[in-house]
Order: sequence, then C-alpha cells, then structure tokens
Amino acid sequence: MSYVHITRSAGTDMDTYERVDRELGAAPVEGQTSHHVGVVDGTLVIVDVWRSRADADRFAAERLFPAFERAGFTPDAATDITAFEAAGARA
Repeated sequence: MSYVHITRSAGTDMDTYERVDRELGAAPVEGQTSHHVGVVDGTLVIVDVWRSRADADRFAAERLFPAFERAGFTPDAATDITAFEAAGARA
C-alpha cells in the first residue's frame, strides 16, 4: 500500500519551488515513488507518492524542512494538505 501526499500552496510560485528544490540537492529521495508539481490557478500543487507514511515523514524531517530554512521559505499556515493510504492503484 502506498501513501499519497498532495500539497496546495496558494500564492507560491515555481520560482519558490525551484529555490527549495535546489536546497534539497540531487541525492535520491528514499521511498518516494513519484513526484509531480505544477501551478493551477495561482496555486502550487505538489503530488508525491511514497512507499509508506514513514518514508514521507522521514524525508520531511531530515531533508524538506531544513531545505525550507536554507531557502528562506516559510510555508503558509493556510497550505492545504491531503494525505492518505492508497487502497490500490491501476497501471
């Protein structure tokens, strides 16, 4: 079973995303099976699929939040997050 994490950040643009992404570096992200990003009506939308919630939580604590800090970015408290254990997927 996989873990899906969808983040919607109103007012955040691709420039900010790319700044944080540079801070993450090129090292592979353990446990992440796919990562998709785009802007919809002025809202940055990120969809990540993970092997498990533990993988997602570890990435956030060890790499993502430190990258936010290094990039000088503070996520807005109004950021909408939807996360769930996926019951199944079709190929």
